[in-house]
Amino acid sequence: MATNFLAPTPAELEREWGQTLPDEWSTDVVAGDFAPIIRRYGVGAAAQREVVLARFGLQHATAKGMRPPASTVNARTETAAARSAFKGAWAGRQWCIVPAQCFYVPYYADDTKKSERWRIRRTDRSPLSIAGLWDRWIDEDGESMLSFSILTLNCDLHPLLSRFHRPTNDKGEVQEKRTPVLLAEEDFDAWLDTTPGRAPMYFGTFGKDDLEAEPAPSTTRNSTNTMPLDTAISEL
Repeated sequence: MATNFLAPTPAELEREWGQTLPDEWSTDVVAGDFAPIIRRYGVGAAAQREVVLARFGLQHATAKGMRPPASTVNARTETAAARSAFKGAWAGRQWCIVPAQCFYVPYYADDTKKSERWRIRRTDRSPLSIAGLWDRWIDEDGESMLSFSILTLNCDLHPLLSRFHRPTNDKGEVQEKRTPVLLAEEDFDAWLDTTPGRAPMYFGTFGKDDLEAEPAPSTTRNSTNTMPLDTAISEL
């Protein structure tokens, strides 16, 4: 799972993606916060990448009323095409890239309920590019909000990533390990242009030698989850 990540600062966004945004955002992102995502804007030869702010926790277009964002921060690659929360974005090819400096995971020294937050990042300190889905929701007053979910996949056999999250659930059953889908730089445009049938070609992560993990205790956050809806208005 991926419920907390470090978004780029405005300077990092401009340096790494060549684009800027007029708004501010919290870099330590959790459910309900707004963060930059990269999506494809336009069609055909006119299509290009654009950076927009979107809420972490996908609110699908046909939802009746605001849904709790924590329930949709992650979309399982195995089931997203069929789940009501994500199938519209999936069928509509509303893929996105979530820029991140790192993402955070809980580490359990033993099978207890007490965990320590750890940071996962690239060993060369290059930014991470996480695959996601975005959607646009319009409320009854006509205000528009963009939101997104991070796609995840099973990592039970990954030498590094399988060490995190609880080993067992409350019933003592072995807990499946999940991790965000990480994109290679050469796949960015192909991912944003892919079809639902070809999307699984990009579902992967990096090897243990390309990632590192270390403790990263939580600090006081300056959250932006009170941002008004119209801050995320966008023409599709």
